[in-house]
Amino acid sequence: MMERKRHITIKGHRNGIAIHFNPKSGIDEVLTDLEATLQEMEPPSGKIALKLHAGTRYIDEELSRQIREVVARHGVFYIEDLSSDVMLTEEAKATYGRKTFHYHSGTIRSGQVLTFDGSVLVIGDINPGSEVRATGSIYCLGTIRGNVRAGVEGWEEAVITASLLHPKFLAIGEHVLTADDEEELPEIEMGCAYQTSDGIEMTRLRHVMTGLKDAYAMELQRG
Repeated sequence: MMERKRHITIKGHRNGIAIHFNPKSGIDEVLTDLEATLQEMEPPSGKIALKLHAGTRYIDEELSRQIREVVARHGVFYIEDLSSDVMLTEEAKATYGRKTFHYHSGTIRSGQVLTFDGSVLVIGDINPGSEVRATGSIYCLGTIRGNVRAGVEGWEEAVITASLLHPKFLAIGEHVLTADDEEELPEIEMGCAYQTSDGIEMTRLRHVMTGLKDAYAMELQRG
């Protein structure tokens, strides 16, 4: 009897079975092979976890539905994880956007507004009347005297640091600090602003706990 062509690869793991789809096979071939394989392996009782990996094939709603229907027909199996190496641009930005690191060299002058998807290192001053926005953290090798907004999409673990931190307006996530006519924000050498349970804290960088620093920047330092 001729052995059928395999369109999936099966590997055991500690908590169940890992199944990898062949990227060169058509999806109908993969689903047919998955159906036959589960039928062959189906034990009389118990529950077996499946980790299904589609490789370079994007898992949209329709494919997810088809895969889940195949597994559901064999009641002893359940899907522990369904993954792929592919994601949409929007999904990638949401997942990795704040980990992107940008560099801007030069003074940011009054009237300029710069926006970054991720964290940014400004090598220069951020002057009064200018604004820098980032979904990640803002680092400035110079003086911040303008407006700075970090974590603009709600990432409250973002930080803002500068050689001299003296902003007119500062925001992290949904929290805001702003100078008024009677009182300016403090001027701090090697300053850092970060989020706490009580709002935004501004202090010397050396006083900031390591765990509150931008995790990705620390990873870059180690790498």
